Amino acid sequence: MGRKMPTRISMKRVKKGLEPLIAAIVLIAITLIVAIAVAAWVTGLFASITGAGVEKLYIYPNTTLKRIAGVWYFNATVTNVGTINSTIVGVTVGFSYCSNSTNVALGPGDTRLVNVTISAPSCNYINGTTYQVQIITQAGNTFYTVVVAG
Repeated sequence: MGRKMPTRISMKRVKKGLEPLIAAIVLIAITLIVAIAVAAWVTGLFASITGAGVEKLYIYPNTTLKRIAGVWYFNATVTNVGTINSTIVGVTVGFSYCSNSTNVALGPGDTRLVNVTISAPSCNYINGTTYQVQIITQAGNTFYTVVVAG
């Protein structure tokens, strides 16, 4: 009658069949964990969980750059919409660091008027020209807006 059909599957065969499947599941799990960790880091989730906080400033559109009696004045209304204290330590107008400002401290939710008198000779602006403004904080973060000299 010929050859008998095997009635039992050996354990070696079962193990060989499961090992690649288990390895694939482990690799997928590790990949998902890494992807979730990277996404959380990018969105700042870890900062809010660990209490590190977020520094974020909102600069109102009523920003002005005016020349009065030969001296330029930069004024901006700024609100701290972040979760930690923030201190403005410098202002750059038109890629020239021309800030003679004193430090402006803002707690979470605080709104302050930032007034900068610009007396550096290298900071000569042209009326009607739009300039990029960088507001620099003590933490090293930079927040941007634009202003038209006038």
